[in-house]
Amino acid sequence: MATNPRGLQPIDAYLAELKDPAAKKTLGALRMQLRKLLPGAVETISYQMPTFKVDGKAVAGFAFFKSHCGYYPFSGSVVPALKAQLDGYATSKSGVTFPPDKPLPAKLVKTLVQARLAEIAASGKTPSATKKAAAKKALITERVTDSAVKGETGRDWKGWMRALDAAGAGELSHKQLVAHLAREVESTWWQQSIAVAYEQARGKRVVGETAATGFQVGVVRTLPISAHDMWERIATQAERWLGAGATLTLKPGAGYEVPKRRGVPGVRGEVRVVKPGQRIRMTWQPEGWKKPATLQLTLVPKARGVSFHVHMEKLPDAKAREAMRKHWSRVLEDLV
Repeated sequence: MATNPRGLQPIDAYLAELKDPAAKKTLGALRMQLRKLLPGAVETISYQMPTFKVDGKAVAGFAFFKSHCGYYPFSGSVVPALKAQLDGYATSKSGVTFPPDKPLPAKLVKTLVQARLAEIAASGKTPSATKKAAAKKALITERVTDSAVKGETGRDWKGWMRALDAAGAGELSHKQLVAHLAREVESTWWQQSIAVAYEQARGKRVVGETAATGFQVGVVRTLPISAHDMWERIATQAERWLGAGATLTLKPGAGYEVPKRRGVPGVRGEVRVVKPGQRIRMTWQPEGWKKPATLQLTLVPKARGVSFHVHMEKLPDAKAREAMRKHWSRVLEDLV
């Protein structure tokens, strides 16, 4: 992470320390564009890179490395969904890289930002004062404007609803609906977005459900304990967050079980990813669930503690989603 010798704002300091003139110019211009696309966003440094956050959620980040620049939507789904638009660029599941003297086109940056905003909206994790307001903000049609969808696809939201109703889309599966849209819409991201927006509007998809990961939920708490101490607590006191009687070996491939207790079903699963001090990814399957969900715990150091993120996906239904939200909220409150 860049230092801040002159009391500059975090991103100002980051850009000021870049030695490559082309990278400084390109990333400075990218920052200005993100400011226009995300008015009111918080500009900060996250994961050692300049980051724009909306309602506490990272939407876009960028960085310069030895010979290239990178753009990161803080998502493992956005870049793969935009594969066609990113043809010709070096990509990974989490980002796009490009030469310092060849900036990403403004239109492509806009598409990446809109894709991330729509993903956040569809996940149902948008903070709000009431559940009703949260549900409204979670709708894709509330986060992606009529002018944006019309400019990219030729129809506004009402136009798409009418066209899909006329085509009998209410009887189609999600896969069939996307295939139908592919006849008119080239972008795979817009195909998915319009399909989900239609399903939400017609009651076929509820808030918190996505096509790729099913029902998902996230819980975040900032706790007054260092990231190091919290990791030690997670690694050595599994019963405090997994449940009474649980034992855990933090090694990929290791299985675990949580014994059944009165009124609480047993849980079993397998550790998939361990990044010491940072992240654990594992499966989570209580008794009675036909398939396992995915559980990810992430620690983000803060000036006065640690931000503890819990994310679950592939949950069986909306009822399980709400149950897990309450469960992990209680766990985080009890961890300190």
